[in-house]
Amino acid sequence: MYARVVNIRFPPDMRAEVVDVARGVAPILRERRGFDGLQVMTNPNAGEGVMVSFWETEADAEAGEASPSYIGQMSMMSSFLYEQLMPKTYEVNVRV
Repeated sequence: MYARVVNIRFPPDMRAEVVDVARGVAPILRERRGFDGLQVMTNPNAGEGVMVSFWETEADAEAGEASPSYIGQMSMMSSFLYEQLMPKTYEVNVRV
């Protein structure tokens, strides 16, 4: 199993908008091959968070972000963020 991890930094008062866009990503990813879950965690006071999507294979993880609808949702989120999105892929060693 693999995880795609994206760190996000946003103005604290934009937390609700960031979360709404992240919720819109879930149904898009559900349609992608190998998708096995999405978690979005934020620290609203600090204006930062992490998005983690889980995938069966590394190839699925990278291909999952190639759909135009996913790119559109993440472009919407980028408009709220302080930094460019830089996803990284990790092998999941423990998931309970």
